[in-house]
Amino acid sequence: MQNPVLQIIQSAMINNTTRNNSVNNMDQFIGKLQKEDKRNLLLTRNFRWIMWSLAILYAIMFIVRPFSTNTIYEHIGWSLYVLTFVSFGFIFNYLKKEYQQVDYGLPTLKMLENAAKRYKLFQRKVLLASAPVLLLDAGMVLVTFDNENPETLLRTILVTQALIIPAVGIGLIIGISIWRKRQKPLRDNALEMINELNK
Repeated sequence: MQNPVLQIIQSAMINNTTRNNSVNNMDQFIGKLQKEDKRNLLLTRNFRWIMWSLAILYAIMFIVRPFSTNTIYEHIGWSLYVLTFVSFGFIFNYLKKEYQQVDYGLPTLKMLENAAKRYKLFQRKVLLASAPVLLLDAGMVLVTFDNENPETLLRTILVTQALIIPAVGIGLIIGISIWRKRQKPLRDNALEMINELNK
């Protein structure tokens, strides 16, 4: 029969090892989470400036274009181009602020819940990107539409969709691939630790 004192010591050692492993796992998780958050902060900051720079560029091009030789459709289309990039700029600015406000000092459960929510694949904020895409779509149709031949409108719309839809599809595939490789593991780890804490 094993000595009771020895059993107590072994139990204490096992519990201490378990706690140490949990602390190490949490430290590793937070380190990886901070690295990914910083990466996304940098990306959103850079893309914000790129979008606003494009908005300024298209605004200048719109202003210097001779109004007398362009149709009202082209004027509206170029205005939509500008609005497209302004909208994208504000979206990236919103995302940048979200990453800037990440707080790792919150209670563990709350911090994990925020991380799981932040790296969920499909979120309402993703729908924000649909607005500037629709603006770009409409702008391309109006700029390329030949108003002297109204019968070409349907063809113009179809050609534009043939460009926009594959571009959006490729963007989604790339985005999902990046999420599966870099962010899904973090979210899975966060959800696993949440379940452990809630037991």
